[in-house]
Amino acid sequence: MKLSIRRFTGNQGERFAMLVDELGMPLFYPALFVTCMLRGGGLAINTIINALTAIKAMYAWQDYYGLELESRFKRSELLLPNEIHSLRDFMQIPLAPAQQLSSNVRAIKQSVRVVSSESQYSRMSVIAEYLKFLAGRLHPHTEVSSAAIAQMSQAIKDNRPKKDTRSNTDREDNYLDEEVLAAVTDALEPGSEKNPVFDYAVQVRNSLMFVILRATGMRRGELLNLKVEDFSFNKRTVKVVRRPDSRFDPRLYQPLAKTLGRTIPLSNDISDAVMLYIQKFRTEVPGSNKHGYLFVTHKAGRFQGQPLSNSGFGKFMSQLAASASDFKSIHAHALRHHWNYDFSKIMDANGVSPEKEQQLRAKLLGWTQTSQMPARYNSRRIKEQAGIAVVAMQERVLGKKNQKLGEGE
Repeated sequence: MKLSIRRFTGNQGERFAMLVDELGMPLFYPALFVTCMLRGGGLAINTIINALTAIKAMYAWQDYYGLELESRFKRSELLLPNEIHSLRDFMQIPLAPAQQLSSNVRAIKQSVRVVSSESQYSRMSVIAEYLKFLAGRLHPHTEVSSAAIAQMSQAIKDNRPKKDTRSNTDREDNYLDEEVLAAVTDALEPGSEKNPVFDYAVQVRNSLMFVILRATGMRRGELLNLKVEDFSFNKRTVKVVRRPDSRFDPRLYQPLAKTLGRTIPLSNDISDAVMLYIQKFRTEVPGSNKHGYLFVTHKAGRFQGQPLSNSGFGKFMSQLAASASDFKSIHAHALRHHWNYDFSKIMDANGVSPEKEQQLRAKLLGWTQTSQMPARYNSRRIKEQAGIAVVAMQERVLGKKNQKLGEGE
């Protein structure tokens, strides 16, 4: 059975997603699960998409092994231990089109690629909840059956890969070099011969996006969600506003702000650059006056003037990464990590206490004061400080040893 995930927007701007068959018909129980458990739980559309992707992988496993879980659950037959093990193994396989997985045995047995343990863990977590939901509606209901269904769901979770927190390669090790950042900034300067795009207005837009990401630590979704009205040019600030399911956003894949709303101070240069883009370049793009989103598509065509999409931003970053071999490490989230590193150094230089630094970082990046994220993003600076400390200790010890050796002579 060939399945796909279809996204659509409701009349009031709600973003929906469904798992549909080859005829475009939604699958009943996955749709019910999304409506009752996911949207009913207030989950974001991207989280729902990830859940449907996991369920799609489960259907591929079901087809491959010739199972029909809905019929089995109605007959009071739950998953057996060996079937849970096969589900666990199957969830390591990258999700190819369902018909390839179900019809081509060699594609499964000869596959050498596997997904990350995090992806496998996430898939099995969703599937455990979905099968618990499905069995709870189809299995004849008794106290014994409820316990058995809960045990089946827990058995699936127990077969998830263990989360290894002792990784030798930390995310912060993939940091951005200051010289590379300076080179990228120069290349993106409007009018630069090294600029990866030719249109001057697009050069201005791209340079401004890069500067805002680097200077504020925003996520990509927050950047693309900015509106002209979010900027106060008198106060020199910008507001990061959460706008889920906005009916004024024409993008099917609506960029979202994952963290809390907040107000970020801006330098005079950045505030003036935003004003210049709005007044001189954005207003010249046909269709840009139909909405308030700051960054728009400049290229002529049916999307001209519409808010810049995730794919449009991705194209910009891909062009940038491909324009020079040293630029391959440049991406939006790397800039967020680098902002945190710079922020830590500034806090150290100004003698700010670790507790106060964590509060400020959480405020500027939209985390709650109890979030563990500030510590995670500060780990690179902590590792650097630990390295400096241990080298100082080694030099002190070595110095004493050399002194004694000199006295012995």
